[in-house]
Amino acid sequence: MQQENKGSNKMSTIDIIKQRHSVRRFKDIPLDQKTVEQLNQEIEICNKESGLHIQLITSEPEAFQGEKPSYGQFKGCKNYLMIIGPKGMDIETGYYGERIVMKAQKLGVNSCWVALTYKKNKAKGNVEPGEKLYLVIALGYGETNGVPHKSKSITDVSDYKTGDPEWYRSGIESALLL
Repeated sequence: MQQENKGSNKMSTIDIIKQRHSVRRFKDIPLDQKTVEQLNQEIEICNKESGLHIQLITSEPEAFQGEKPSYGQFKGCKNYLMIIGPKGMDIETGYYGERIVMKAQKLGVNSCWVALTYKKNKAKGNVEPGEKLYLVIALGYGETNGVPHKSKSITDVSDYKTGDPEWYRSGIESALLL
């Protein structure tokens, strides 16, 4: 059972951005092999470009089990990205993490960035000496596709004014959706 946009190559980047919302409750359906392969291909490209050590962990429920804060509680999460890399790469982890999240969304896989509501010592990835586990991103087929949240206006976050180029407005609007 997969999402409607599974395999759709005709979705624009802005369509994918608008469609993606955080999801914390996942169906008990494993990621299919083709999806895992495509995500791993994207991860390999991102790691080569960035010097990061991002890893996809599948069918592993322990990191999201047990006592958790009530805010942001996860259900059914058995797949996640471990965003790992050398210290001092905060900007790169955000950029490449979001790039992989957009690929996942295009493949019909929902996601949620996670900083606190998982068990760091139970996550199954490999953090090498000199590396840091920045965060994880939960992945799976959501019980829902999430809901949009109110975001700030363009003028709240930029110097945009009427008459500025369309590409500038579009870029700011896209950033507000992420």
